[in-house]
Amino acid sequence: MTGEQHRVSAATAIARAAPDARRAPSAVPPDAVGDTVTARYVAECTDACSALRASFEELVLPPTYLDAYGDLRLSRPLFADYGEIVTFASDLSALFDLLTSLPERCFDGDVGRYCAALGIDERQSELMRIGATGRPERYSRADAYHDGTRFRLLEFNVGSELGGIDAAQMNRAFLDIPAFAEFARREQLAYRDTALVLAGELRRAARRVGSRGEPVVALIEGPGGLREHAHVFTAIEEAMQRYGISLLLGEVQQLSMRRGKLTLDGVELDVLLRYFTAEQLLQCYSSGAEVMQMIADAHAEGGTALFTSLECGLVESKANLALLHDPRHRACFRAKELELIDRIVPWTRTVGTGAGAGASDRAALIEHCRERRESLILKRGVGCGGAGALLGRELTDSEWSDALHAIAGEDYVAQEVVVPAPERVVDQASGEIELWQANWGIFANDEGYAGAFVRALRARDGAIITYGNSGTRGTCVFTHSTPGDKGGPA
Repeated sequence: MTGEQHRVSAATAIARAAPDARRAPSAVPPDAVGDTVTARYVAECTDACSALRASFEELVLPPTYLDAYGDLRLSRPLFADYGEIVTFASDLSALFDLLTSLPERCFDGDVGRYCAALGIDERQSELMRIGATGRPERYSRADAYHDGTRFRLLEFNVGSELGGIDAAQMNRAFLDIPAFAEFARREQLAYRDTALVLAGELRRAARRVGSRGEPVVALIEGPGGLREHAHVFTAIEEAMQRYGISLLLGEVQQLSMRRGKLTLDGVELDVLLRYFTAEQLLQCYSSGAEVMQMIADAHAEGGTALFTSLECGLVESKANLALLHDPRHRACFRAKELELIDRIVPWTRTVGTGAGAGASDRAALIEHCRERRESLILKRGVGCGGAGALLGRELTDSEWSDALHAIAGEDYVAQEVVVPAPERVVDQASGEIELWQANWGIFANDEGYAGAFVRALRARDGAIITYGNSGTRGTCVFTHSTPGDKGGPA
C-alpha cells in the first residue's frame, strides 16, 4: 500500500484532538464502525493465549503483495456495518451526479469557465476534454472518515488511476487462518473484492469493442511511472491474474495505432486501463495532446476501449467539493441535494485560485477562515499524499494568517476538519489497546459499493495519514450484517 506519490492515496490530513481530548480517558472510547463486532474481536485478542490475536503473525500473503506491502500492514482488519457502507456508496453515486452536473447548473454549460473556477488552466482543460462526453465513467474511491455517527467525505477520487484495488489479498489471507475463519463465521463477516469488480468492468469495456474471450488489457502509465512505482503495479497485476485478467504493463510513449486498434510494443489491445494523468502528459510528454487524441480516436471508433477517460479529472478536484458549499452556487441545488451535501461533505471553500467573485468576497472568506483556524485545514485542490497540507490547529494565529495570504494565487481549499472516532488495535507484543485513526478508502461504481480498504495512523505519529509518514499502516475491511454469501466476497 505504498506508492502514494502515484495517486494511490489522496491527501488525507486529520486533526489531532484538542489538548483536553488527548488526555487518555479511563475507559476506551467506542469504535467508529463495526462497534459490537470490533468490541468482541478486541476483547478476545487481549488474551495473550488467544489464537485470534496470533492470526496476524500467521498471515500468508501472495509473494508480490507481500513484497510491496509486507511492512505496512495494520495487525487487524477493520469492520463496518454492511448497510451503512452500502448507503454511503449510494450517497457517493448521488454526489457523482451532482458533480458532473456542475458545468451545466452553475456555469451555463461553459466548461471553460468551470475549469477556471477549479484552477485548471486552459492547456490542461483542453487535454482533459479530448474525447469527453459529459458523462465520465462512474468508477471512484472516496477517502472518508467515520466521526462516530456517519462517514464523511474528504476527497472523491474518480477515474481508473486508483490504489487499493488489491486489498482483498489480505481478506483472503485472514480467512485462511482457522482462528480468524471461525470468528468470521460467528460474526457472519464478508468482503467485496475490488479487483473482481474491476475485472468485470474491463470485460464489459472489451465487449463494447467486439472482443471475444479474455480481453487483452494494458495498464498504461505516464513516462517513467512504471519504474518509479513498480511494486504498486506488479501487486495489481498479481491481483488481477486471479480473475483471468493478464495485465500488460506499459507507458504512453510505447503506444501506437494499427488497423484502428492501439498497440503496446506491437500487441493489439482490447482495453487500455489508464493510470496516467493529464498532468503527466503535460509535464513529461511534448506531444501529449496527440497521444491522447490517438487514444480517444481508438475508443470512439470501437478499436480499443479506454477505461477511464481524462474527463474524470474534471470531477475529482477538491475544488469541486468547494463549489458545493460556495454561496454563489447553493441556489442551483434542490433541498434534497443540499441535505446530501451538508450531511457527507464537510464545509469546503476555495481560498486560492478562483476564491470569491472579487477582492471583497475573498477578504471576507479569508477573515472567516482566520477565525476558524482550529477547525480548518488547508489542502491543495489537486494533489496527493498530504503534500502542502496545513492544519490550523498546529499553527499560531500569525502563522495561519500568513498561510492564508500566501496561497492567494495557488490551488488551495480550506476544509472543515473531521475528527475520526478511534479504532482499537491490540498491540501484538504487549497486549495493550492502542487507538488508531482510520482513513477509509471506499470504492463505488455503477453497481454501488465496490469494496474498501483502510489506512490508519496513531495520533502520536503525526497528523497526516499518508504512506510518506512511516507510522501509517494499511489493512482490509470486512463487513457484517451482510445479506447473501457470508465469509467471502459480498
